Amino acid sequence: MTLKKVKKQKKESNLIPLNKPFRSKMKFKKYSVYVLKDGRRKLIHFGDTRYQHYKDRIGLYSHLDHNDKKRRENYYSRHGEKNLKDKSRPKYWSHKKLW
Repeated sequence: MTLKKVKKQKKESNLIPLNKPFRSKMKFKKYSVYVLKDGRRKLIHFGDTRYQHYKDRIGLYSHLDHNDKKRRENYYSRHGEKNLKDKSRPKYWSHKKLW
């Protein structure tokens, strides 16, 4: 990757607002979001395009909604706490926007 491309990507990333999910460019990831961690912008990817989720609150992958409460409870039993506060973790965004 050339220096010119790196500078262009940095400039584009500064234009995207913080804490607002958008479609991910990474293979097999549903969404990405920029967050502020330790005074720097950090890109977080979350959600896997190959799997279903309870309810997509953003709407781009709503065809993968299953709306099964039993599966939702099983997901939370595997992945732990429901009420997360650290926005720099993919788990927070997945729980908030997909489950």
